[in-house]
Amino acid sequence: MSLADATLPPPPPKGTELPTWMEPRIPDGFEPLATPARFCCVMQKGGTSKTTTTVCLGCELALLGLRVRIWDLDPQEGSATSWMPPQTNVQGTPPNLLHMFEGKAGPDEVTYPTSVPNLHIVPSYTSLKQAEINPEIVGVEHAVNWGIENSSEPFDVEIADCGPSLGKLTIAGMIACPELIIPFKPSGLDMRSLVALNRTIELTKRVQPNLNRRAVILGAVLKSNLTDAMYKRVCLDYPESLVMGVRSSVAAMEAPTPQILQPLHVYAPEATVRQDYKYLAQMLVRRKAA
Repeated sequence: MSLADATLPPPPPKGTELPTWMEPRIPDGFEPLATPARFCCVMQKGGTSKTTTTVCLGCELALLGLRVRIWDLDPQEGSATSWMPPQTNVQGTPPNLLHMFEGKAGPDEVTYPTSVPNLHIVPSYTSLKQAEINPEIVGVEHAVNWGIENSSEPFDVEIADCGPSLGKLTIAGMIACPELIIPFKPSGLDMRSLVALNRTIELTKRVQPNLNRRAVILGAVLKSNLTDAMYKRVCLDYPESLVMGVRSSVAAMEAPTPQILQPLHVYAPEATVRQDYKYLAQMLVRRKAA
């Protein structure tokens, strides 16, 4: 890390769970982005903390006073929409991302506030699968970018949360939000998945040359030789990226069900995992001048 840049936040406290070799690796010249900024949380394997990273990062950026919008591109139950449901008086399923893809609603009509001030969401439900398989829905890959460009109200940060595949919806997220955040768990299977992801990234650069591997996040890290080896491997393979671990937290994991459905900063504000996401937010986006 360059010592000349005093704008970077101090690293999160290590405590007892973060060994010295898991301190954030910050490339020379790395700086938080000015707003407006666009990020895409992408990894085609399930269970890699994509949605957790998206929601926790979005909350922390919103708490910094930035206007944040999450685009839920994951047509699964348990996606960002389940964690941060839209605040609306509509009975039943509200107008959502599929309606925008189908041309039945504009981006403002499918953008909703959440329970967290400054944090908005474009929700999706299992019906979003139609965007992948219905040939009558055209232009899916460019629709999210169109939605951002045609919103009447600007957002400081846009975050696309992709599902566990490398189909049209994931491509749409990467085209619209070229600063990539790649979360994965320290395992051999996840390392294999990175190979396929890198291939997709290179192909997507044909239509979005600005794709940039901004950050690689190792989720739920614990002390182990495997985590050590994967951290070192990722640092070599992604020399341009911020590389950091997000620690496993007993306080977060043992929260009762009603609380765990709330944002992390509400039910476990002092947890190590929350401190790591807070640090990630400060590293990725520059706070606006007061």
